[in-house]
Amino acid sequence: MSPRRTLSALGLGLVAAGLIAACLPWTVEAPGVARFVGRGLQESWGVSLSAGGPTEIVLLPLPRITFSDVRLTESTSSGPVLATGGRLALQLDTAALLTGRVAVESLILDGAAIHLPEDADDTRWSKAAERLAGGLAENGAHPRRLVLTRATVTGRDPRDGTRQTARDVELTVAWRANLALSGGLTWNGARAQFVLSELQPRALAAGQTSPFAAHLSWPAGSFTADGSGSLSDDGLKATGNGALRIRSLSRTLAWTGGDVALAPLAEDLTVEGAFEAASREVQFPRVKVTTGGNVLEGAGSADFGPGRNAVQATLAADTLNLSPLLAGLMRLTGFDGGTDPQAWRAQSIALAPLTSGDLDLRISAANARIGPLPITDLACGVMVRESGIEASLGRASVRGGTVKGRVVLVSDAGDRATTRVKAQGQVEGVDLGALMSDLGTDPWVQGATRGSLVLEGTGRDAGSLAGSVAGRVALRSEDGAITGLDLSDVLQRSGAVAQGALARRNGRTPYEHAALSLLFSDGVGEVVEGSFAGRGLTASLSGRLDLARRRVEARADVAPRAGTEGAPRHAASFALTGPWESVSVGPAMLARATETADRFRRPGADLPLGIRAYAPASAP
Repeated sequence: MSPRRTLSALGLGLVAAGLIAACLPWTVEAPGVARFVGRGLQESWGVSLSAGGPTEIVLLPLPRITFSDVRLTESTSSGPVLATGGRLALQLDTAALLTGRVAVESLILDGAAIHLPEDADDTRWSKAAERLAGGLAENGAHPRRLVLTRATVTGRDPRDGTRQTARDVELTVAWRANLALSGGLTWNGARAQFVLSELQPRALAAGQTSPFAAHLSWPAGSFTADGSGSLSDDGLKATGNGALRIRSLSRTLAWTGGDVALAPLAEDLTVEGAFEAASREVQFPRVKVTTGGNVLEGAGSADFGPGRNAVQATLAADTLNLSPLLAGLMRLTGFDGGTDPQAWRAQSIALAPLTSGDLDLRISAANARIGPLPITDLACGVMVRESGIEASLGRASVRGGTVKGRVVLVSDAGDRATTRVKAQGQVEGVDLGALMSDLGTDPWVQGATRGSLVLEGTGRDAGSLAGSVAGRVALRSEDGAITGLDLSDVLQRSGAVAQGALARRNGRTPYEHAALSLLFSDGVGEVVEGSFAGRGLTASLSGRLDLARRRVEARADVAPRAGTEGAPRHAASFALTGPWESVSVGPAMLARATETADRFRRPGADLPLGIRAYAPASAP
């Protein structure tokens, strides 16, 4: 082989070996490299770099330098710590490197601990953000790709200032025509994934509007939104359309560490529609809310602090099923029929679990249902504040009549575990028979009924509340009938009730009017008026209703109506005793017809309910 060919082959071999060597990673101890790259980062971003481990260098196809055991600080090496530990891989711009400058094309930080601001006065990362924003506004150079892997991020929760830590943080920032972020993190034991795309960082840096598309998912729900937004000194502003879908509200709140009013009464929740966000407040000019199988539409707003979250909404529905809400209330108060029928007594009625946020909710529905009970023309509302809850029923049409009411629950100022309850309501023209049929019970009373109630009580649990109830309940029905029982026949039989299905089916006692009034004190309702006037007979009721013991102890006296031709000759009395769920009815005594119905009226029954004492006149 000629010397010329030999030298050519040797030269090609050296070039090939050099290219191969340039493509391989070389691990060196080169503190000067760290200082050189650190000066570039300091000039571009205001970040100081130091590396405690060896440096890995790759020259081809693009220059890449990897530092281990890194430490990033703001401004100088003694400045606030931004990140510690892990490996930092930088891909550098070749043209800039040939001129002695450092321009980062991509950055990968693996296994590092990222430190975000720890309090309101902590300004770390602010200078780096300002440098980056300034470069964007001037259309300067910027990294095309930033990647975090296996990172731990620690910082201050802006809601309450507590220290929070996110683990296994993965973040990829791709920056070309638009900016896109994607990744995931583990926080409070749950993994979340997120994507934010279509951002125009130069427009945002200049205070202009940028489009965006966002998606966040976690084990119990997801959030999706798209629209446009801007950044200013007043914070973030955005408009668009979004959808929040929560499969488990309790799990979501436990994960986020937040809370909303009446949270224990709802489990699934979907909120979707147009929104306008400014700083911590979100307006919903058009919103659709789905929960418990119900779909409601309207408008609302939400304010996320600082302090208490606040939600306001006015919603309407064509049909509304209130059974899940009633089931939740029964569960919270212990009346859901658990394994121990007496467990309700010890059930706490503290309001704290329900009043963790403010709520002003107004709901209307053309048709609604509570279990088997149909309701039409419903208008109701609930207001929640830190001190208590106010629920109002503006109107509801139930079986030919109307129902209105209001319940106020207030936490005691000296003992937050104690709750004071006040309730008032009115019923007008409700068909009792149809109502009882809807509720699945025997419609033994028929007739339009009106009435009112005013009750109040205080307690730490359901039992003590029931034992403290005071107030009154009054009902009155006219031109109705008792079905399944013929009281005239009972009197003719000297108090014996005719046996057999035929007698029960044909039995009927029409009445002109019937009235019942109870005056409650210390959880016991005393019958102050119990009257019944039918064709040829009258009746009265006396006794008491014990709310704490859930028992009835009463006596009904039936007598011929004075001056009625063909009236029965005897009177009869019946005892009604036992627990609510199984009241037993039996004869109490017999009386001669010569004893008038006044014999059975309770003294003072016809006096106003406001009378607190009554002394009958002495016999002459």
